[in-house]
Amino acid sequence: MKIFWEIASVFLLSSVKFVFGGVPLALGLGFSFFKAVTVTSLGGFVGIIFFVFLSEKLIENVKKLKEKKHIEASKKVFTRKNKMIVKVKHRFGLVGIALLTPLLISIPLGCYLAVRYFKNKQRIIAYMFASILFWSIAVSSFKLFF
Repeated sequence: MKIFWEIASVFLLSSVKFVFGGVPLALGLGFSFFKAVTVTSLGGFVGIIFFVFLSEKLIENVKKLKEKKHIEASKKVFTRKNKMIVKVKHRFGLVGIALLTPLLISIPLGCYLAVRYFKNKQRIIAYMFASILFWSIAVSSFKLFF
């Protein structure tokens, strides 16, 4: 029963915070390389699917609410993080956002940004899946070498 809770906790944490959450937890619990990559990747995949569709609905609802209430866009405040996100979007596009999502940005925020700036959900999901798999293998392989 203990292994079930370990796998469930790694899976759920990987669906939200990947490189600094699920993968280190899996390695800390003593998962093998294959088990760590499998559980964290599947958790990330489920998180991506969930948050892509949730973000889409959230964006639609906010747009409808603004139209209904006739709310005008307020002046945007640019922070360092906002500037970095816009720079990555313009310079590297969806690939850049997908690569940074598991590493620096949390999966919910990365999916929201991808859905906000890019319209092709199949491409968003495919790039995010590839990024999750890449980072899962890359970070888990540190256990093999060190």
